[in-house]
This record gives sequence, structure tokens and C-alpha cells, in this order.
Amino acid sequence: MKRLRDDGSSSQSGSLSGHLDRQSQVSASGLGDTSRELTIDDGKTFLKEVEETFQDQREKYYKFLKVLIDFKHRRTNVPGVIPIVKELFEGHDNLISGINIFLPKGSEIALDNDEAHPRELFNEARSFVTKIKMKLLFYSVEFQLQMLAPSILMMTFVPTGTLSK
Repeated sequence: MKRLRDDGSSSQSGSLSGHLDRQSQVSASGLGDTSRELTIDDGKTFLKEVEETFQDQREKYYKFLKVLIDFKHRRTNVPGVIPIVKELFEGHDNLISGINIFLPKGSEIALDNDEAHPRELFNEARSFVTKIKMKLLFYSVEFQLQMLAPSILMMTFVPTGTLSK
């Protein structure tokens, strides 16, 4: 059965591949750093790259496909997809860069070399603060000893009767 589309052309209902071929242009407005229109072929090429990357880890590839299907059927949204994809693509900066093309502007996934892991940053900051605290404590004790030392020395070595005179 043929159906008339908004642009006046007809499409075959039930033929998804035919529909995709005719509708191969996808608007890139609102997407990452794309300067041209994205096509279905761009998506297919990226999927092929993911499949080849995870040829020895099929469960990762299938999990990625499941995430895409869940997103298509609106069972999840972009903020729900990002952490899963980030975990799946960990260590594969080329795949993260590739998926960023399809993500809305502002939702891009930062590459590993673009951001330090929060836990590492926290541990590094804690170590730095601990070193500063220890130095301050040392200097504080040293200062107090310097201030108290003359009076302690006087009390130790000077007879008590001579101090009151």
C-alpha cells in the first residue's frame, strides 16, 4: 500500500529499508560539532566501526544496540544513554568521538584525556591538603617551642630565687 508523504512523494508502508533510503538525510541541527547534514550512511558506518571494535566482545556490541533500541523507543533519554555508552566505550576514544557527532550539543561525552577521573582528582587533592596540614602543624609546634623555649630554659637553669629579684 502506498502512502503520500508530506513532500508529495509516495512511500511503501512496511518497507523500512526503502523508507530509510529515501529519508537518508538527517538534520544535524542541534547536534555536536557537525558542519554538514548527517546521513543514515553515517550511522551505518559508525555502527560498523563499533561492531568491528567489539568483534571479540560481542556482549558490548549487543548492549550498545540495546541502548540504541531503548532510546529509539523512548525507554531512555540522552542523559540515561551517556553513562552507559561512556562505560561501554571506555578506552576507545575514536568511538566516543564518533558517538559525539550524533549527540545533542552540550551532551557530548568528554574524552579520557579531556577530563581526569573524579576519584583520582579527589585523592590527589586530599593528599595535597594532608601535606599542607602536616607542614602547618609542624611549623605551629616549632613556633610554640621557640616561644616557650626561653621561659622553659629559664625555669630549668635559673634558680627560682633569682627570677623574682
